Amino acid sequence: MERSLALEELGDGHVVFEPEYAQEICEALGVKFDKRIIKNFRNEAHPMGYHGKEDADGVFGLDLASYVAACLGVKDKAMGFIGRGSQAREYARVVREALGTATAP
Repeated sequence: MERSLALEELGDGHVVFEPEYAQEICEALGVKFDKRIIKNFRNEAHPMGYHGKEDADGVFGLDLASYVAACLGVKDKAMGFIGRGSQAREYARVVREALGTATAP
């Protein structure tokens, strides 16, 4: 995966990534994937209204963005936003800066 695509994906706080794809994003950004960020989603019981496969494992986009920013030591540089999308985009911004990719994808 290209770094630019990984940064673009990192900015989506609403998505639930399959664990293998989340791992690809981490690898493209030079971060070791930690299986502890994987969650189990059940179609009818999930409070966020998840409508994917029943009893599937996944990684919330916001959790992944926060994790990558923390691994790169820049999580505290991100401004706090209300809303998963806004916060994920902010984490992606500080990660982009840390990696020396000045412009948004």
